[in-house]
Amino acid sequence: MILNVIFLFFVVYLLIQAIIEKRPPYKKMRRSIGFRGGKIIYIDKQQEVKEKGVTYGKLLKSDKYGLSGKPDYIYQLGEELVPIELKSSEADDSPYYKDVMQLVAYFLIIEDVYNKKVRRGRIVYRNTMFEVYNKKYLKKELLNLVDKMKKMKQGNYFPEIKPSFALCRFCPCRGTVCEIYNDASK
Repeated sequence: MILNVIFLFFVVYLLIQAIIEKRPPYKKMRRSIGFRGGKIIYIDKQQEVKEKGVTYGKLLKSDKYGLSGKPDYIYQLGEELVPIELKSSEADDSPYYKDVMQLVAYFLIIEDVYNKKVRRGRIVYRNTMFEVYNKKYLKKELLNLVDKMKKMKQGNYFPEIKPSFALCRFCPCRGTVCEIYNDASK
């Protein structure tokens, strides 16, 4: 009897875990940029009038991951740091893959530079906003992409795809280390 109860709890636990893992790493939200009670600590633009305690337009570099970037904003909510990336395009039911990978790169950069774990970030499109959560598999996916980009740059990796607008349009390698789409469009 006790074994049946333990087995039942174990099965329920596995089902809940499977449901959690299948949820997307983002949540669609009503569009807004700031946070109530939040404080801006970083802005990616120069200002004529500067606020004390805010970093303006500095390139953030992570030596640990070999990444650098400039998120549009970083808010501080208590001890939590939240990067925000503004986009001029519109999105439908999910954020674009390249934008999610860009935000995940900011998670890693901020964790290295500020020495604080980042739990979430936001991508704000013209028509909607997504809160993206810092998941291990997203970090792994980004580091895999970075590794492939390094190999492409060194000439040690050549993806086996034919260039096409549909495939290359949102690829994070387009216009950086990949010349495939650019060569085909000439």
